[in-house]
Amino acid sequence: MPAFETESTVERQEIDPVFKDVLTLNFRQLNISIQTQVEVSRLPRTMDALAILKRCDALEKVRKETAFRHFRVHNQIEFKGKADPLTLSGYRLILGRTNLYLGGEGLSAKEMTVTIISARQPRKVLYQYTDDVRWEKIDPGHYKSTDLLPVHLFVCNELSLEPKNYPLLLFASSEEKLRQFFEQIVLKDHEMYIHYAHFVDYDLIEEVLKMASKQSTYQKNLERYMKEYGEVLLPGLVDGLTEEDLRRLDQEIQKKLKELAKNQDGKQSRRRSAPQSHED
Repeated sequence: MPAFETESTVERQEIDPVFKDVLTLNFRQLNISIQTQVEVSRLPRTMDALAILKRCDALEKVRKETAFRHFRVHNQIEFKGKADPLTLSGYRLILGRTNLYLGGEGLSAKEMTVTIISARQPRKVLYQYTDDVRWEKIDPGHYKSTDLLPVHLFVCNELSLEPKNYPLLLFASSEEKLRQFFEQIVLKDHEMYIHYAHFVDYDLIEEVLKMASKQSTYQKNLERYMKEYGEVLLPGLVDGLTEEDLRRLDQEIQKKLKELAKNQDGKQSRRRSAPQSHED
């Protein structure tokens, strides 16, 4: 590992594209587009994701069908992986980006929410820094700060195993929780999340599939899944495959993934010249 790279930066490079891809697809299934890597100033400070929900029907759909029932019109989403824990300084930087966005857009705090998705429980931020931030527990794995602009913190390891939490459970740092989640999606033949599970913990999902005698079934369905959902996959996810990852897949699947990466690169080049939309 180069001297300038830490475990945290390497993990963000590997898992961040997966998180943003899952989040984008989750909202796309609700016919809602979100932005990722949203620049909030000329400094190198970007939000991980931003969902702008100006239509009442879109807002209501998100509140009913996802874990984000607290959403308002402008919604900042930040991700902290298992090797990139939430610290007090990191928490302040997130709020700094929030205030830069509010100031830049001329918004009131009542129009915005801040959501942090944390793979593991940030114990110090939750329990030790009470002079800086205090929290109240809303649901298992869901905490809300008592600030004037509340921050909602979701701890993936603590979330219940229900469909609205699936996009977040995928990033749990606890092997026990991850195994429970994998067993559930395999039991229910949830191909989309089985697919993403291979990017999060390949060996574990393969073990669960083997125990359920569903490895061959999954391989047969993967091509159909790629055809159905491939259009909304981010290039970074496909580009993130290592040579070892590719060797584990059969030749036909390797070919399909490489074609998808090539096609997506071309589409992204054409889209860069067009303005982004906040909502479908």
